[in-house]
Amino acid sequence: MSAGATPVGAVAAGDDRSSTPANGSLVTRQGPVVSAAMGTVAVLSYGGSLLLAHLLDARSFSDYAAAATLLGTVGVFASALIPLPLMHVISGHPRRSEERYRGMAFAWSIAAAAGAVAALVTGLITATFAPPTVVVAVVASALVLFACSPVWAWLHGELRFVRVAVMTFSEVATRVLVSVSVVLLGLGAGGALTGFAVGVAIVLLAAPSAMRRDLAWRPQVLLERRRWTETGDIALTQLISSSLIGADVVLIAALHAPPLESAGYQALSTLSKAPVFIAAGAVAVAFPLLRGPAPDVPGILRATLRSFALLAFSAAAVVATVPREVMLFVFPERYAASLRLMPVLATAGVGFASVTMFTTVLLALHAYRRAQVSLLVAAGLLTTGTLLGWRMAAVPGLAVGVALGALAAAGVVWTAAGPLLPAGTLRRALLGLAVAVALTAALAAARTLPALWCLCVALVAVVLLRELRRDRPVAARVAS
Repeated sequence: MSAGATPVGAVAAGDDRSSTPANGSLVTRQGPVVSAAMGTVAVLSYGGSLLLAHLLDARSFSDYAAAATLLGTVGVFASALIPLPLMHVISGHPRRSEERYRGMAFAWSIAAAAGAVAALVTGLITATFAPPTVVVAVVASALVLFACSPVWAWLHGELRFVRVAVMTFSEVATRVLVSVSVVLLGLGAGGALTGFAVGVAIVLLAAPSAMRRDLAWRPQVLLERRRWTETGDIALTQLISSSLIGADVVLIAALHAPPLESAGYQALSTLSKAPVFIAAGAVAVAFPLLRGPAPDVPGILRATLRSFALLAFSAAAVVATVPREVMLFVFPERYAASLRLMPVLATAGVGFASVTMFTTVLLALHAYRRAQVSLLVAAGLLTTGTLLGWRMAAVPGLAVGVALGALAAAGVVWTAAGPLLPAGTLRRALLGLAVAVALTAALAAARTLPALWCLCVALVAVVLLRELRRDRPVAARVAS
């Protein structure tokens, strides 16, 4: 750091960031907002996928779903490779400080290099199951997805979570609109994937002007070992984590399962991972706070885990019990045979969401080796379960194998994170799980009457909103 830079945690004169205490109160106030925004984005994204499922034939939709999952994995990887280390720099240093200049310069350099590598790797994978037009679209989209990563890092470091939510919604809405429009014009799966690149352009155009003032040319930062070490640890961890979550959708395309079964599974698997989006929203607020100066680690973690449990478990219960009649309002009839897989895939969604949650917590607490070792073990369990399931019963067996593997993976990562979590976490988790099981049973009983099920879901949503908005100290809320 240069002599004129402000020490970590200090705020220079003229820095207009609001002073926010690094405790669980901000998680309580804004965590649910971000989670709700991520959930809304997930619904919007899934709605776009369903429209494409209607517009594309089974083989084209299967290619699109697998390619979109690859790009989603790239997006998750990009959001960890660059933003997670950069958040710490942004939150701990004032605007226009030398450390911010150096952090942003390093981030943009890594974004360019990693984007090129991601384009090559995803292009080679896509070539194993899709035509050249889809491969070209994936390469172009993977390349530009890294371009917006420093923008997200700057916004999170500045604790501008509401703006993050608005920009995320705008990005996904643009992507869905472009994807559906080009398919209607007859450009097929390859054209649909161009929506990813257009969505990135929206993020770049909406970047705050204050962020641009933190940009500077500092090529010497590429020689700083400490930046490479942290970035490498986070990158390896998130690469494993994001690959686990999207592997089944890509694998079923590579295994060349019957098109109708493959496309139906992919569409439902995407829906069942709604809790993953919620988990991402829950930890989006927590990460920069845990990396900030003098954080109240137990308070932040309690508030984060509570929000996650309330939202993710409820989402999984809804997904697992949605009545067939309700799904067929929007789900293509030709894939209706796959609906029997919904409860199993919803279970897998909870496992994947838990992996996302605890992995990010480990990263925030600098427990890199603990996270990496646990994820490698989890990857072995998930791979074994998936392949055994496929071998025993094709697509239905693969679904069961993925669910069992995801739960085992969650157990492994939970065990790794356990010593770092606040006291009483296991007891509260078991209580939350019991409530989730009871909620699932109640919704399953109501599903025979779709109108009653919808009423119950609306009631659950009201209760959740009321519970999340309750304004009392974190410790008191958790104790209750």
